[in-house]
Amino acid sequence: MESVGQKLRETREHHNFSLEQVARDTHISKHYLEALEAEDFSTIPGETYIIGFLRNYAEYLSLNPEEIVTLYKNIQIQEQPLPMTELLEPTGPKTSPRFFILLVILLAVLGAGGYLLYRYVIAAPKPARQRAETVREAVESARAEEFTFQDEAMTRWFNLEDTIGFALNGNTYRLQIINIDRTMTVKVPGGTLDMTVGQDRQLDVNGDGRNDLRILLNDLDAAGVAKRANLSLYKITKATAPLIAETGESEPDASSGEAEATAVAEPVAVEPASGALPITTAASPAPFRVTISFRGYCLFRYLVDNDIREERFFHKGESFSLDAKNEVQLWVSNAGVVRLMVSGRDLEVGRPGAVTTKQVRWRRDESSGQYVLEVVTRE
Repeated sequence: MESVGQKLRETREHHNFSLEQVARDTHISKHYLEALEAEDFSTIPGETYIIGFLRNYAEYLSLNPEEIVTLYKNIQIQEQPLPMTELLEPTGPKTSPRFFILLVILLAVLGAGGYLLYRYVIAAPKPARQRAETVREAVESARAEEFTFQDEAMTRWFNLEDTIGFALNGNTYRLQIINIDRTMTVKVPGGTLDMTVGQDRQLDVNGDGRNDLRILLNDLDAAGVAKRANLSLYKITKATAPLIAETGESEPDASSGEAEATAVAEPVAVEPASGALPITTAASPAPFRVTISFRGYCLFRYLVDNDIREERFFHKGESFSLDAKNEVQLWVSNAGVVRLMVSGRDLEVGRPGAVTTKQVRWRRDESSGQYVLEVVTRE
């Protein structure tokens, strides 16, 4: 029988995806991804989670989710013990009645022994001290810890009272989980943050007016001794450096009015970039629309006319549009799942797993005096 874990691992390696990248893109913990590939399903809390993780992982790898789930269910069937009727069904020469009598006696003895073992050993009341020790060990295992968030993205379980350190511009800002019930409460710089499962919030941790950290609450476990929350954390990068590097100019100050002037400024005459794809030409620049749609999980960042910016994690089936006057800058973490439509023209972005940058802009062509709307790829 084909191994579901081997199929997942070989497909991931074929695409050159690391477990860390898959964990970031699918919101599935790396620990659970390793368990799926090793077919160690006992470490995943429940059948519903197993099938859900398998479907998401299969979609991410462009596999058939139903086929993967069927492979998993076949494995579970193979591991089920044979019914007693199958064990007793004669397959060879006819067995004498004495054999069945001895078998019934043996089963009765084993059943009585098992009952006595359960009654007086397994289910026997534990001393109060032993029960208290068990509770104490559970509490000790859930003792609050401090985690340092240094990567671009991270997904994991955090216990009640855990602290998350977020480094930004040489300073460390701390967030602490102070309550877990039907909702989660986090102490953040300047106040508290209440969240429900599935909610997505962005934080300005240093008070400079720009969001620095994105928090997604995936799940809550408030029933056990150790209350915990499953969080995805994303660092929001200020999307200005690539444009500064290309133009050689500093970012305009919106308070001085320079940002608005830049957004409506006439495009300068520049040489056509290598690999530029022309979309349309016009006698003068005009507003244009870029529509982005997603066929899978992708971290996506954009900057419109050097003014409007955002970074988000998008899911399969989502789409949105951007309206611009001069240019749109796009940063894509998984190019194979993204499609662009620029002024009505449908475009592929790149191969699965590729990280790429696209610039949609007006350019003045000196030879013809016309303006060209083009898409430039900057790997």
